[in-house]
Amino acid sequence: MVGHYVRVQDAANLLGVSPVTIRWYSQQGWLPSYRVGRGRVHHRRFKYADVQALAQRTGRFIPEEPEWDKSRNVSTEMAAQYLGLSSRYLLEAGWLKTGENLSWQELKDVENRIYPDPENSLANGHEEGGLTMLDNREGHPGGCGWHGGFGSRGRGPGRPKWESADIPGHEASLLALRRAKRHLEARKADLEDQIQELEKRIAKHPDNNR
Repeated sequence: MVGHYVRVQDAANLLGVSPVTIRWYSQQGWLPSYRVGRGRVHHRRFKYADVQALAQRTGRFIPEEPEWDKSRNVSTEMAAQYLGLSSRYLLEAGWLKTGENLSWQELKDVENRIYPDPENSLANGHEEGGLTMLDNREGHPGGCGWHGGFGSRGRGPGRPKWESADIPGHEASLLALRRAKRHLEARKADLEDQIQELEKRIAKHPDNNR
């Protein structure tokens, strides 16, 4: 069961994409990220509601966040699950005390101290030469996961027709070209993940090798 805050891998699993794509979404300002800790040792988390909003934006579906029973006090284990952090980290960092139970208001106070504000994205949603995700054939925002769509490919005499969202024009800035490259690299990683999953399903299919 995931929590109110989720890890990079959890967000990737929910959306059916790779962790690389989750980081790309965050860099574009589409998925606010919260950082816990500083220096070389830190954690990055995302709010479940923000992941759900991104799913809608990219034409995917994920279930609603699980409901939390607020009629009882919060144990260390439940607080850890809600916050998307380990019990050990919360205790060693001094956020919680061993064996204590919190009220939900106390948990919200801890949450606000751990996660005061999301980090600024690299793009802040206004970076020059920004790219949009491709639209799929049903008109929904496209993406690279299991439920995302791609624009049509391969039209024309022997050469692909690149979508404008894939390759910027010749007048594009260096920044736009670099962002386009990162975007395609993220999609490539997703495609590789999907191919591996399909290979596993093909190998296990009962009709295989009949």
